[in-house]
Amino acid sequence: MSFIEDEIERLRQMCIACGKCSRGCPSLKHGGLDPLEVMMGSDEGLETCIGCGTCSQICHRTDPATVMRDIICLQQGIHVSQAFHDTGYTTVPQDVPSRAELVPEWTGDDIDVMPGCIVECRAPFIKYAASIALKSMGLKARELPDNTCCMHPIMFREMHETERRAYKARMGASAGGKPILTLCAGCSDELAGSGIDAEHIIPLLHRNIGSLPRFDKPLKVAVEPGCSAMPMKKEMVAVVKAMGCESVGKGMGCCGKNVSVSVPLMEEREEECADADLIVVGCPMCFIKYDSQPGGKPVVHIAELVAMAAGDSKSLRYHSIPFGIQRPNRIM
Repeated sequence: MSFIEDEIERLRQMCIACGKCSRGCPSLKHGGLDPLEVMMGSDEGLETCIGCGTCSQICHRTDPATVMRDIICLQQGIHVSQAFHDTGYTTVPQDVPSRAELVPEWTGDDIDVMPGCIVECRAPFIKYAASIALKSMGLKARELPDNTCCMHPIMFREMHETERRAYKARMGASAGGKPILTLCAGCSDELAGSGIDAEHIIPLLHRNIGSLPRFDKPLKVAVEPGCSAMPMKKEMVAVVKAMGCESVGKGMGCCGKNVSVSVPLMEEREEECADADLIVVGCPMCFIKYDSQPGGKPVVHIAELVAMAAGDSKSLRYHSIPFGIQRPNRIM
C-alpha cells in the first residue's frame, strides 16, 4: 500500500461511527455524500465533497476530511501542478488590472501577511485592502517574504507529510520568528497544524477592536465567515459591530465551492442574507463564489470592510457585483 492508502486506513480505524460528521456535513442534506459511509469504507460519491472540513472540525476522534481528500487525490490522479513548480502558487497569477493599479501600502515589519493562492492569483486587491486596514489601525505590516501556497489544496496530498512540513517550516522561518497573518482561514489552519505560528486576520482585528475605524453611516451586513473561519464567527460579528455596522441575517453556512451541491447551498446563503446591504466574508474563495453569483448581493472580504471604514474603497472597483457606497467617511 502507498503511504496515502496507509494514512486512509489508519484514520478509518480510529472512527467510532458516532455520526457527528454526518449531522454536520453541509453537502449531505442536499444529496451529497455521507462522510460516515466514507469512514466505514465507501469510496463512492466523493465528487460531492465540498472539502470544507466541517466533519473534522466536529470530530474529536479522527479526521474524515483528510480521508476524503486523500481518496479524491487517488481516484482522480491529482498531482502537484506545474504552476506550483513555476510560481509557488497552485495556479499562475492572473494578469488582472488591480495587480498594477493598487500597490499595497505596507508600513513596517511587525506583522507578516501571507496572501494565499486565491488572493495572490485571482483577487490581489484584497491584499491591498488588508494593507490599508492594518495601516488604519496603526499596525505595522509587510507581505511575508517568499510566500507561496500553504500546501492545503488536494494536489499536495501526493507529497509525504514530512516533505510538506519541511516546506511549510521554511515559509514559517521567512517570518523571522514573527507570527504570520493570513487572509484565508484554510491557510492559517494548515500552517498552524504543522506548528507554524499563524493566524487568520479575524482574531487580530478582534484583539485590536478598539483601534478599528468606524462608519459614520451604519451598514446592514450579513456575516458569512466561510467554513474554515466558522469557529471565529462570534469574533467576526463583534468586529463588524465595532465598526458601526448592524449585523443582520438568518444564519451562516457554506458556499459549496465548485461542486454540484453549491447551487442549493448558495441559494440558502443568499436567502439568509436577504436583509443585508452587503455580505462580509472571511474567506477569499467565498468572496469569489459570492461575487460571481448571478443576481447576488455585493460582497466584501473582512479586510475590505475595514479599509472601507477607513475611507478607502478602491478595491471595490474590481468586484463583479457593484456596491453603491464607494468612499464612506471615517469617524476618527
